[in-house]
Amino acid sequence: GVCWSARRPRPPQIVYVTPPVPRPPTLGEERAKFLADHQDIQKLDWTATADPAARGASGDVVWSQSAQRGYMRFIGIVRNDRQKFQYQLWIFDKERDARYPVDGGVFDVSAAGEVIVPINARLPIGRPTLFAVTVEAPGGVVVSARKRIVVTASST
Repeated sequence: GVCWSARRPRPPQIVYVTPPVPRPPTLGEERAKFLADHQDIQKLDWTATADPAARGASGDVVWSQSAQRGYMRFIGIVRNDRQKFQYQLWIFDKERDARYPVDGGVFDVSAAGEVIVPINARLPIGRPTLFAVTVEAPGGVVVSARKRIVVTASST
């Protein structure tokens, strides 16, 4: 006798394919797109001061007047402990009182190598003449005493 085993057909397996989640762009990629998208880019190189946080720092600042935003790029700026101090950007505007530069935002440096920081100016900028980064108390200040200027970039 021949014995036929009655094998039931297996139900089809359902496989769920999830599309890959797009990786958010890095700040470097955002900066590159920003440079490609804006025709009126002003690019200024940083000049390091003798402040210990500068330690031969270099890099640049790129600013679009039409977009009213930009990016800072640093190489070799000292990492900060945000409990002790933070960096703060100041934008000097030819159309404003030089005693009161525009606050460009407080930021931290947590990695060695190249660091890119978006610029978030608190007020509209008319004609930027100088970008300066200072060391300030955690949270930043409204008016800097400018005792510790780390880097500057001038358009004049």
